[in-house]
Amino acid sequence: MIAIIGPFGNENLAAFAPACQRSGKPLITPTATSEDVIRRYAVTTSGMRINRDPFLWSLTESDVSFTGLIMSRYASMCKYYDKIIHNPCAAFFSPDDAYGMTFNYWAPFYSLQVDINLQQNLQYQGTEDLLSKLDAYRRIMDGQSKAASAIFCVAETAKQVYDVARANRVAAMNDEFWKMFHDSDDPDDPANDQDWQLFKSSYRTYFATPGVHEEDLDAIGPRSWKILQGYEGFSPYADPSTGFELSYEVRFGCKPGFEECKFYDALMLSGFAACYVAHTAGSADNKSVNQAIIKLTMNADGAELGGAAWNATSMEVYLHALENGQLLHFAGASGEISFDKDTYTAATSTTYVHWQILDGKIHHRNYFGGSGKRTSDANAAWMYLYSEQQARADFDDQAGGGTVTNYPALTDQYAVLVQGSSGFDNYRHQADVLGIYQMLRSGGFPDDHIILVLDKNMASDINNPERGVVRNAEDSPDLLGGSDSLPAAMVDYDSKDLSPHDITDILLGKGSGRLPTVLPQDAGANVLLYWSGHGSSISTGEADEFCWRDYPPGNGFGAGLLKETVGGMKFRKLLICVEPCYGEAVIRPVEGVHGVLGISGASAGEMSWADHWNSSARMWMCDRFSLNLTEYLSLNPDTSFRDLFLYCAAHTLGSHTKIIGAATYGNLYLESPGEFVRYARSL
Repeated sequence: MIAIIGPFGNENLAAFAPACQRSGKPLITPTATSEDVIRRYAVTTSGMRINRDPFLWSLTESDVSFTGLIMSRYASMCKYYDKIIHNPCAAFFSPDDAYGMTFNYWAPFYSLQVDINLQQNLQYQGTEDLLSKLDAYRRIMDGQSKAASAIFCVAETAKQVYDVARANRVAAMNDEFWKMFHDSDDPDDPANDQDWQLFKSSYRTYFATPGVHEEDLDAIGPRSWKILQGYEGFSPYADPSTGFELSYEVRFGCKPGFEECKFYDALMLSGFAACYVAHTAGSADNKSVNQAIIKLTMNADGAELGGAAWNATSMEVYLHALENGQLLHFAGASGEISFDKDTYTAATSTTYVHWQILDGKIHHRNYFGGSGKRTSDANAAWMYLYSEQQARADFDDQAGGGTVTNYPALTDQYAVLVQGSSGFDNYRHQADVLGIYQMLRSGGFPDDHIILVLDKNMASDINNPERGVVRNAEDSPDLLGGSDSLPAAMVDYDSKDLSPHDITDILLGKGSGRLPTVLPQDAGANVLLYWSGHGSSISTGEADEFCWRDYPPGNGFGAGLLKETVGGMKFRKLLICVEPCYGEAVIRPVEGVHGVLGISGASAGEMSWADHWNSSARMWMCDRFSLNLTEYLSLNPDTSFRDLFLYCAAHTLGSHTKIIGAATYGNLYLESPGEFVRYARSL
């Protein structure tokens, strides 16, 4: 067996890939697009070798690219209609599964990139839940200008597209304005079809789907085309320049499905790889086939042949060339087949179609992406890093020039480090906290000046392949038990024995029998508060808070509690660094408090991002923002806050680093985080 083709679905890929990784069997997946699943099996992660040998070949770009396309197209449309659409806003709804996760995680990032106000970003469980969430959003928008809002719905099936469109029509016909001019409020009454088009702009909905086919809409029923008249959406598709789409349509009388094109290409790639191995390596083992795929898809600059090779004539030419050891600039039925130079697993070229349903047909309005896009330094979409120039602009917007602020003499330094989560699935949060702890210890901090709060049971969990050991990368030293170069961590509190209000008491210095170790209240002390764990936000329908262990929503360490706590603390300067998703939303209320500076790895509407997948333990080992923070400060303790921000902003994937409180803290070009991470031994 040369290779395995499939699975097509993301959930199945997540279950199937570990076995192929262990054996090295080439796994060519035509249409799996989940960023989280694909990134786990990348050969490299953030420049560090995690998986040693490539085996997974995802022929479609992850939905990171798809999400960016959707948001950028909407932003372009809003600029075109600038006289109508001011301050455009949107809502994003995606399935609560591996497929929908990518859209849910990346929509906030791209909305910030293109200045779209993302009012809601929700996941749904099934069609009924989706329709309920859409109805709730429509009610929110009733008092606002609907012309400035759009709904983006990630739909898994054509029937779901139809159900949303019909629900939109029902909502319009229940409106009092409709009833003033119409006798019928039946969405299936043909007499209402024409008038509905006048109301449709108030229910602007764009779909993102794996693909919508005419036969699928025919199967829904005779009214499907009328209900869906005028609706638009986006889907991955075959590059029309290859000629495959036209040939297929001439032969079968309909357009090919995207999955058909990709399956065809997967078969072709495996066959060509087998041919190359047979004439160069002599025998086909797993490693030789994987290396052949690299040769066929990663050597465009030295390729002697180019062009689509999906039909009999071109295949014959290519196979003959392969038999003579010649390389290809490889293109198939769906377009160019290429993988990024760092991870191998991720395709770097996918065509997307902007479609619209009109008069019983699915019309293709525009194509995006496609052949010719690959460059020698193409990266996987999840490795998107915005430029240092943009980071500089972000810093100027958030921190400005700053002012010089006078502070009393420094008397002492302390740190409070908190892991807010629990359980082995949250291994990365403990590694984040311990990474900060070890950075402080390396900077001279005595242990009795660090208050460490962890889930004590996590490291000894049966799922941990190294019981009692915590690392933030597979080749890093033990951050918990210590090593020749690191001390053992001294844990002050097991989080299971605490509540969010106990964290407040610790920060306020309110000691007790339960809380023997608390933060001294010293008006001359610098204090670092670092938090890693999960977060929630009003934008997700919950509270702005750092979640606490497995407490239900609304019972975590909330934004209001943080503001109240900080208001009662005594300190010279307070630096708050937070990793959780939506971190900015929680720390924003302390803006304006003298001497307080806050830095978060994600904006108020964004997720933060895990890094370094451990294949044996099947968990993420750290978070990207915290890794950036510790690595940069360990090497540059005397840096300015401005340079620290620029580094984190330009190296944190998928979210925007935020800084708050600069106006009442000081000049961030001059002020240094070294005051918080390197202990002044002369004290």
